Amino acid sequence: MKVGCSTYSYHRSFEKGLMDIEDFMNEMFYLGVDGVELLDMHLTADSDSLKKLKLLTLDLGIDVAAVTIHPSYKFTSISPRRQEPISDPVKKIKKWIDIASYMGAPVLRVDVIHMPGGTPEEEVIEMNVKCIRECLPRAIEKGIVMGIENHGGVVSTADNILKIVNGVDSEWYGVVLDFGNFGLGEEAYKEMEKVAPYVIFCHAKTYEFGLGWLGLDSFWEEKRIDYRRVMDILRRNNYNGYLSLEYEGEEPEETAVPKGIDFLGRLVLGSV
Repeated sequence: MKVGCSTYSYHRSFEKGLMDIEDFMNEMFYLGVDGVELLDMHLTADSDSLKKLKLLTLDLGIDVAAVTIHPSYKFTSISPRRQEPISDPVKKIKKWIDIASYMGAPVLRVDVIHMPGGTPEEEVIEMNVKCIRECLPRAIEKGIVMGIENHGGVVSTADNILKIVNGVDSEWYGVVLDFGNFGLGEEAYKEMEKVAPYVIFCHAKTYEFGLGWLGLDSFWEEKRIDYRRVMDILRRNNYNGYLSLEYEGEEPEETAVPKGIDFLGRLVLGSV
């Protein structure tokens, strides 16, 4: 497995104007990650900006491991973050398939397409399957595997996620597994087991760090999620992709994210 980091780990810094995408990439170089996950809410997606970012990733030797989009919104401002609904999610998905391909990302996470409140779950599922299947030929042509995340609402359960995945029915579509979004209780690990065979990318969610010990060696580790159990699930299902840090705790990002990157590196090496 490899260690990555999502721009969302610094979402407060982005929204306050304390960090831009170039700052983020330079910080990732300093922290020694293998790759990054870029969210559309944190990118300026015009041609010149993407060219500049592409060259920066090459200069720093950092892969773009994944791109994430919300197909129901257009982000009009990074700081402060502003968004507006869009009427054609398929058009946006296809546009970002092209962007992901240009940036060299093999994975595009596409969040669930929103429908009016009160729409039955089955209709939401059917609509999402329909839209993804419409975009699938473009994704395959560009070499992009799309994925759906367990991200609340209709995709808060493994069963509903699998309805979408099985409805799309393609090896070019799978699951982006967030370790925290099934909850923090015993049931969460059962849900992870269900989707594990379909996982194409992982959000290594972290909330709170405390000291762990291995003999006389101390290290920072996530305290709310049983990462050893999660790693066992992934390894038993032959997952060899990215663990992309997604920090959502209360500690300042500038001190918490380095702890998370170090922890994930130790996990990958099997040293914790």
